[in-house]
Amino acid sequence: MWQLTVHDSYYIHTLLNTSNKPLILVPATEVQALFDDIKKDLRFLVYFPSAEKDPGFLLSFTEEGIPLPRYLGRLDQEHGLDDMEAQLPPFTPEIPTDRLDDRSFAAFRKKMEDAVQATKQKSKFQKDRKKKERIGLKQGWCEEMKRAQCYLGIRPRMAPGMKDPVCDPSISPRELESALRKYNFSQCIELPDVDLSEPVPFDFYNDVVFISVDVEAYEKMNRPITEIGISSLDTHDLLGLSPGEMGKAWMKKIRSRHFRIKETAHLHNSEYVVGCADRFEPEFGQSEWVSFKEAPQIIASCFRPPYSGPVDDGKPGEDGSVSKRQLILVGHDINMDISYLRKLGYDVANLSNLLEALDTANLYRAWKHEQNPSKLGSILVDLELTGWNLHNAGNDAAYTLQALIGIAISARKSEAARMKNTQPRIADRAEALELEARERAKEEADEWAAADQEGGDGGGPRHLKRFGWPTPEQAAIPATKVKYLQKDSKASAPNLSGTRPREAAPAAIPVSKQEEENEAKKKPFMGTFSQSISDKLAMLEMEDGEKGGVKLPGRFAAP
Repeated sequence: MWQLTVHDSYYIHTLLNTSNKPLILVPATEVQALFDDIKKDLRFLVYFPSAEKDPGFLLSFTEEGIPLPRYLGRLDQEHGLDDMEAQLPPFTPEIPTDRLDDRSFAAFRKKMEDAVQATKQKSKFQKDRKKKERIGLKQGWCEEMKRAQCYLGIRPRMAPGMKDPVCDPSISPRELESALRKYNFSQCIELPDVDLSEPVPFDFYNDVVFISVDVEAYEKMNRPITEIGISSLDTHDLLGLSPGEMGKAWMKKIRSRHFRIKETAHLHNSEYVVGCADRFEPEFGQSEWVSFKEAPQIIASCFRPPYSGPVDDGKPGEDGSVSKRQLILVGHDINMDISYLRKLGYDVANLSNLLEALDTANLYRAWKHEQNPSKLGSILVDLELTGWNLHNAGNDAAYTLQALIGIAISARKSEAARMKNTQPRIADRAEALELEARERAKEEADEWAAADQEGGDGGGPRHLKRFGWPTPEQAAIPATKVKYLQKDSKASAPNLSGTRPREAAPAAIPVSKQEEENEAKKKPFMGTFSQSISDKLAMLEMEDGEKGGVKLPGRFAAP
């Protein structure tokens, strides 16, 4: 696979009142070499964008009497674009004021304006990309919430293979209302409200056991671990049991253990949080002392039956053995707790029966549609749950499971209310679809009546060129939208006030066979610029257009 190592960089001042920042340029010959490597190794064609379509990306400097780029330095793995920008000299005008009114400088300004505009378009692309990333993150939180509700039996799983009845021509308008109702239920689009006074109406997906973990560490001295809290909730214990208000009846089935580390018993947090290692709530159990050496084995025992319960509370199978259940890890900012467990010598990711990890911080954001995470204490207050002596690992583990139940139920009830208040009734939707279909059929008939006029012989033949059918070369993958500067290897480093004789202009790099003839006549000094080396991978992402788009793998080290 190809790898970029070195690129020459140039700069040029735009001489625009709206932009004092110079443009950073890279020789097109070097980028063309990159494209050749991509074609060879990845087996698809990439070429420069059309100068007519994207004038700000391909820059030429063949006109007489205009400023020319100056050599800046070499970009490599040790010297990035930030280093090059730090070496940019301050702008000192060297062009007489009267020359700025020449026609050539008007063209130069237009060229610079196009380049600056292209930079703004790149910034917009980056903003759009970040927006897509934020949407993807939020979508992940919402999907995490729905899976949690399925595990708790308050949301059904989607029925596979169901087709939207609107797309089924065999269904009559009279049958459409009933078919839509069944389809929406099968796809969890419209669900009935949850009656908390009755057992949940759906199966507990995968019959899981929730295991919540919280680890407390000392706030100084490399953060040695002081406490471990582990709580569990077995969905088998919830069979036939109504959740009660806010799921409080289920919360009584949570079983918890609190371990204190002997070697760090003398360490107490007080500066950033108020530690309370000695205040494990009696309703959850009693604290236990373990050493660092014993901790991994003790933690492992909590991920096996009876899961944080009394040792004699295992549930044997038909052959007398204890069944292996599917587990869901739960935590508040769970990644931190996982790293602490690994520090103790126990990696929960090695469990073959661990399905996934749920983070109550993410679940709360999905419920409230908030971007920033909330503290566990704030979530408990919002759920009207009392949390005593937080930052005790045993208490926090139990309260995290309570928060899981409360958030899942509250979000489910909010969803049902939203469906009831905002979604149109099935009958209204069916009627609207039927009306829309009639209007669409009438519109299409009118279009055909206007298009298929009486008489005529169809006119003369329509040649392919007249319709602009693309040649195979034209139909290739569109080029990445970056700006290119072709370096004159024979010429010395250009200077801002110098000129280049027309006969010394280098031959152009053809953008494609379609433009080869035009490019040979123009012989432009092509160029590209960029503003951030960290954005090269994003700049190599091709825009979806008429010919489709792809993403180029690897890193683009040039600016």
